[in-house]
Amino acid sequence: MNTVIQRLLGRIAAPAFSDSGRQVNRVPIDQIRESLLALLHDCRDMRSQRVIYRINTAQTPAELWLLRSDLHQCIAQAHSQGEAAERINSLIEVFEGWLPAGQLLRI
Repeated sequence: MNTVIQRLLGRIAAPAFSDSGRQVNRVPIDQIRESLLALLHDCRDMRSQRVIYRINTAQTPAELWLLRSDLHQCIAQAHSQGEAAERINSLIEVFEGWLPAGQLLRI
């Protein structure tokens, strides 16, 4: 029972499997966090700073995945929608094994 609660809170990760049932190697959450932060390397406005804070305080890969829209807005404001989409789409591989493949869609 304690293990189930810890998994729900994100302290112990459930085994990673692809939709085909084979084991996959997941990128550590700290590396996912760094990947998201790298996308904002040239975005310096207040909105970007709030998104950086949310990236740093996210507890799970699923929470980080949900920040894609905020990342997209920051990047599009600083550059273009095309650039934002390209950067966001580059994240898909770091989330493999953490989320169902059906959620890992390109923009």
